[in-house]
Amino acid sequence: MELKLNRCLGCLYLCAFAFLWCSVFSSEVQAKNVSRHQQLNSHFHQVLASSKSKLESRLNALLSVATTDEEKAWLVYRWVTHHFEHDAGLASSIGDPAQHSLEKLHKLGGGSCAVYANVTHRLMQMAGLEVKTIYGLVKGGPATANRDGKPVNHVWNAVNLNGVWWVVDTTWGAGFVDRDGFKSQHSDLFFLIPPERTVLSHFDPSDELGHQRAFGVNQSLFTKLPDDSLYVAAVGLEPRLIVDAARRDSRLKLVSTFDLPANALRVIQAPVNGILERKMQSFLIESDTFDELMIVQGKSWIPLKKRGQAYSLTLVPDKGELLVMGRRPKQHEFEALLAYRVK
Repeated sequence: MELKLNRCLGCLYLCAFAFLWCSVFSSEVQAKNVSRHQQLNSHFHQVLASSKSKLESRLNALLSVATTDEEKAWLVYRWVTHHFEHDAGLASSIGDPAQHSLEKLHKLGGGSCAVYANVTHRLMQMAGLEVKTIYGLVKGGPATANRDGKPVNHVWNAVNLNGVWWVVDTTWGAGFVDRDGFKSQHSDLFFLIPPERTVLSHFDPSDELGHQRAFGVNQSLFTKLPDDSLYVAAVGLEPRLIVDAARRDSRLKLVSTFDLPANALRVIQAPVNGILERKMQSFLIESDTFDELMIVQGKSWIPLKKRGQAYSLTLVPDKGELLVMGRRPKQHEFEALLAYRVK
């Protein structure tokens, strides 16, 4: 491949963020049906441990239990993220992965984002799925190449499920690269990224999927979005709040978040910037995970008003640290959900 994506920062930015969050988040589908996910995962490991040597035979065995296209897509995603490792040296020797057979790429077992995306595309196609390979920009580094006159630093995929295009990034889902090299750390955070979250982390200059147009994110605005936008949105902050805040403030520093399960919160209204002024601030948060939510400043604990699963409060904060904290059913202790610094 002539895009010099072997060293692309998008690939290397599998990153500290992915490491911090990958053990926390599962896909929204898994959250809805944990037992089914466990069945699929168990089947996946059984197939990988089998004696089947041919790639196509292994793929057929892998997909034999899938009852939906979504399950097929996840099994392919799991296979690629489990088997391949990011290896810049190997990527250089491979060059364009399209020039090699799947069997060869599988045997080599590594490369750059271009290899991940190419293998994912071919396997999903073999599984009967409609899939695209997308060249564009991701958060975390500058463009390292050009394709058709457009800036590029990463390659990923999109799969069509029931008429909706979802982004799939097997490179980021496989792990991260630090000073000691590649660290395998599987994460489903990058499987079927919803369109409204995709625009926070992946920018396609050609906008093949129409996501940028739908959410009003051009390249200039994309560069203003904080690098951790996707992860904060995954905790529950509405993506539109992040996008709107970045439009207003090019130096936006997002509110700090903590380890939470998928769908624990839905932050409908709250300050997006992690640094607050001493003026009226409003919070509206939905959650069926917590029984109580509190604003905590020093020794002051102020409960959010609860109505059904909605919690709300408007206040003028004091100078210092402000925490939004929650208490789960049958628990006595509160845990931190959001953290701010008040000027």
